[in-house]
Amino acid sequence: MPAQVKAVIDKPTGLTKYVWRTDLMATQQYWKEWFRGLTKAYLECPLKKQLLLAASERMDKELTIAQMQGKFQMIIIEDCGHVIQEDQPAAVARAFRDLIHKLKVPEKYNEQMYVTSVSGKKILINR
Repeated sequence: MPAQVKAVIDKPTGLTKYVWRTDLMATQQYWKEWFRGLTKAYLECPLKKQLLLAASERMDKELTIAQMQGKFQMIIIEDCGHVIQEDQPAAVARAFRDLIHKLKVPEKYNEQMYVTSVSGKKILINR
């Protein structure tokens, strides 16, 4: 949060108050465009998925149906707001660690690891 706000002195009172560094309302015209099609693109990605949320009621209808169908693993991270990775970094790290373990991603340095691209091509990841 500190990177998103700044302290300013209120001239009439002399008190310190915190204000957003960015005028978020100035970007409002782009909000729908930023998120249009995001759920569909996420669900169509042919990989194992997990979705980290602060609360389950934050899912749209399409995500709710897909979660009930087992198309991704949903993890609720408690005691956080909109920026989960900043509010609960340890819980997010544990969720990623558990996913890596579940998917049996090689842990030893000398093992080779591959990623399969959307087109099906295997790509060696050098460590």
